[in-house]
Amino acid sequence: MSEAPFKSFAIVGAGPNIGIPIVKAFLAIGAPILVIARPTSTNTSALPDDDPNLKVVRADYTSASEISVILRENNIDVLISTVTFMFGGMVVQDVLADAAKEAGVKLFVPSEFGLSPPAVGLTHEKHAFAVYAKSIGLPTLRIYNGFFHDFLPWLTALTETGKFHIVSKGDMPGSFTAISDVAGYVAHILTTQPPSRLLDVEVHIEGQRATLSEIGALYKGSVPVVYCDALPTEGVLAADFRTRYQQGFDVGKASCGWNPDTETDDAELASKDNSLWEGHRWLTIEEVLEL
Repeated sequence: MSEAPFKSFAIVGAGPNIGIPIVKAFLAIGAPILVIARPTSTNTSALPDDDPNLKVVRADYTSASEISVILRENNIDVLISTVTFMFGGMVVQDVLADAAKEAGVKLFVPSEFGLSPPAVGLTHEKHAFAVYAKSIGLPTLRIYNGFFHDFLPWLTALTETGKFHIVSKGDMPGSFTAISDVAGYVAHILTTQPPSRLLDVEVHIEGQRATLSEIGALYKGSVPVVYCDALPTEGVLAADFRTRYQQGFDVGKASCGWNPDTETDDAELASKDNSLWEGHRWLTIEEVLEL
């Protein structure tokens, strides 16, 4: 007897970068989704106000009991978190995990949506959450998609300087995926795959595999490509963070196939779960950035 896919979904942290796109991806396939927003959030203004599959409630993210009541009242099977780890999201996500466990949620999708740890960036906090979720017996689905196509101008300080900065050589391949593809993938697999395929697993997807040098060449001379030891700091917010992120690229850690134990990259592993969205055509960097 085949397993029935999950039926009810909620998301917390529906911001403009990945949260709102995920909500819209659910609505695009006619799947109902509950958005749990902060009392003061204005992000929900980007959502349609006449879709019968969309429900928005407001709650205090720091109250496990309040979130738990909402999840239980709506019989939620899957809770998706897109909270940002840049501004206290670690603490919030622990609270969400407690609430999900109390409410009988069957699967928690934590705020990963990046490189597979341990790699670069905020992976310590993400790993710590995975350990915590396991300790309370809450099944998780961790989704690794590499770097968003859409954020490449930010990563290279092109947005602020008009120049595409590459730290070091830029000759190691990394994993890149469009935000819209990641959002669509989340909605697709959660509504089509049997629960046994998703409980306590990690999925690796890759829309395109490329080096930063190859991406710089896509600009076809329309902007200068600058090789440097570090990003400029004047007028570039979090330049040190972006530099460290690129340094991870330079040794191969930007691939979803990176193996920290052997310090090698497995190109097949990087995209091994693309197959769960059979027949999908993944967007290229050139298409997303309109190059």
